Amino acid sequence: MMSRAANSPPATLRDVARAAGVSIASASRALAGEGSVSAELNARIGTAAARLGYQANLAARALVSGRSRLVGIVAETLADPLIAGVLEQIEQRLGAQGYGTLLATTAGSPERSSAATRGLIGRGAEALVFAGMGPHPAEIDLLAVHRLPWLELSDAPGSGSLWIDTGRRQGGALAVRYLLELGHRRYGVVGRRGDGIRQGVAAVLAQSDAGRLLPDAGGKDADSTDSAMRALFDGGERPTAVICCSDVEALAVVRGCSIRGIIVPDGVAIIGFGDEEFARCAVPALTTIRVSAAAIGTHAAEMVLAMLAGDVPQRYDVPVKLVVRQSTGPVSG
Repeated sequence: MMSRAANSPPATLRDVARAAGVSIASASRALAGEGSVSAELNARIGTAAARLGYQANLAARALVSGRSRLVGIVAETLADPLIAGVLEQIEQRLGAQGYGTLLATTAGSPERSSAATRGLIGRGAEALVFAGMGPHPAEIDLLAVHRLPWLELSDAPGSGSLWIDTGRRQGGALAVRYLLELGHRRYGVVGRRGDGIRQGVAAVLAQSDAGRLLPDAGGKDADSTDSAMRALFDGGERPTAVICCSDVEALAVVRGCSIRGIIVPDGVAIIGFGDEEFARCAVPALTTIRVSAAAIGTHAAEMVLAMLAGDVPQRYDVPVKLVVRQSTGPVSG
């Protein structure tokens, strides 16, 4: 069968059903992603729809079914490569199951987070994902009123939420144990205050008298990383090792050390987080904590889909791995 001419009216569901040799009801169920259609029929209907250029009227479908098939995402920032990769995977996995996503970013602002939550609920989101910053009590109450499932993607479990870990707390603990074996004793952490990396580092050092965590230096973007560098290196006691909450921040710390004439790793050891592609290409190549954004995103999406189906999601423990490269070495002096 030939595809429709460019000037033909848009293909209808009836056209797809006729081309596939099935009933309109079967075509509708298949294109809506319902599982009651056999694999053979589903493939035949999908092929016919693609050939005809059929595009479902999602607004009309939502009116008829009472479901938007939309999932809202409230993200603190997309500047974090890990979070960006996780959200991309969530979007792809949900899309494969017939769900669209609506994204709002907050830049860490509670007011923007509240407005985004209300806006996404108002647009008919059937579930919400909070990335980097969980909902506040008033938002949690609002979600409960609307009986909407929600998932928090963060470094530590929030109050009453379904939570999936980003691996930073485990990563911080893994990094500092490795550095302790290399003889490092003074540690700085560069990243958002309260980040899981710092929590993991602090938890390990609290059980050991072999190392100290220097005061919080902050940092989460280029400007604040520069400020963190000044706090750590331009006065007082310098760290022998710096653990960063992302590879982007680790690269910024390497640059800051170069400006100050501090050789990495002889003058200071540096560990990143995420194992982004550029980490192995940096000079020196970054020692980092490897996590899989794709795996976290896939499991997060599966948890959302389970909640939407009324099931209890299975908990996911993100695996982390230390990847040793050139930016770390034994403490000198």
